[in-house]
Amino acid sequence: MSLPDVLLPIRTAVEAVLSLLHHLLTDAGLDPAAGITWLLAVALLVGVVRVALLPLAVRQFRSGLRMRALAPEAARIRDRYRGRTDPESRRAFAEETAALHRAHGVHPLGALLPLLIQLPLFLALVQALEHAAHSTGAASLGSFAAAVAFGAPLAVTALSGGLPAVLLGVGLLVTSAGAQILTQHLAVAAAPAAPGGRLLLLLPLVTAATGLAFPIGVTAYWACSALWTLGQQLVLPRLVRL
Repeated sequence: MSLPDVLLPIRTAVEAVLSLLHHLLTDAGLDPAAGITWLLAVALLVGVVRVALLPLAVRQFRSGLRMRALAPEAARIRDRYRGRTDPESRRAFAEETAALHRAHGVHPLGALLPLLIQLPLFLALVQALEHAAHSTGAASLGSFAAAVAFGAPLAVTALSGGLPAVLLGVGLLVTSAGAQILTQHLAVAAAPAAPGGRLLLLLPLVTAATGLAFPIGVTAYWACSALWTLGQQLVLPRLVRL
């Protein structure tokens, strides 16, 4: 089964939700063909997705707090096995570390779960907007193909729609990268001993560069999602406790 076939049910759901949000905005008096209406619909789509994932994000954040609280005990386990490379010692180290995590409800890979959930949604959105841009997708998204915001067509990439597209597209990507860098900075500041923390600060620059290949409507989703993540990183430490 090809990737488009796998994503078809998700794409259909994304198209339905995006269409509904666009319809609600037009009912509120906005121009259905205006690019700003579509940008707002994309921003609301981010809100719908991230609110749905909020309980998982809280659970993930709480697990991270537990992980940091266990850091001294985890360091003692590492010290006991430092320099011991035989298979039995490696197995014992892994078992003790896993037992420590289980005893305190810590899931080291839990941080990947929200990303794994959002990835197919993002790919489905890319497909939905690509089809809408070529008038081959859902009829309800038909006006997206001609939508223009701040002089830039939303269906084109930042580098294929003239100066307005460059300004809007690159602006969205810079916003996305900046929000991601700030989010990573806050995360590293909260857990300075986290492995590879500084390296993660380079990833937003790489993802921003790849964003030049996506339609501006997609990079708008990317930027809104990054801003939401930054907001969570600022708010959750004030609201969530162990």
